[in-house]
Amino acid sequence: MPCTLYIGGMKSGKSELAEKDALSLPAPRLYIATSVPIDEEMKRRVVLHQQRRIGLFETFEEPVNLDRVVLAETDKYNVTLIDCLTFWYNNLFYYFEDKKKRIEVLEEFVDALKHINKQIIIVTNEVGMGIIPDNKLAREFIDFSGWANQKICSVCNKAFFVVSGKKITLE
Repeated sequence: MPCTLYIGGMKSGKSELAEKDALSLPAPRLYIATSVPIDEEMKRRVVLHQQRRIGLFETFEEPVNLDRVVLAETDKYNVTLIDCLTFWYNNLFYYFEDKKKRIEVLEEFVDALKHINKQIIIVTNEVGMGIIPDNKLAREFIDFSGWANQKICSVCNKAFFVVSGKKITLE
């Protein structure tokens, strides 16, 4: 399965590089958006991302069931870009209090990635390079994100760490 992971901090340039990578492939292209904008600032961020994609991607919004969308939709496109897994992880925490359910949904997504023949590009944040948060939920989120990123990266054939708009190949 041809899968590429872009990982980096907020505003590192990972989305732009992932989009550039996707645009190097012929249309049709699918963009799977995972965020659920809950405030005005987030809505503005979403609009900026949408404006960058006008006429370049078809967009599908899915906050939870990435496995189903990947299995049902990716064959119709030459490339699928998923942005951003960190919002998806947040959604899993919001919709599922049970840790086992979060892990089950993640594993279903990882399994779906193993069955795809078309190019998939995935964007996620590296959230474990900062200070240790003072609350249990934030620590659980960081732990889950780090573990989930490792699981997803393990099924990708390429991975890049992005810093200041530059990508570093991970091996």
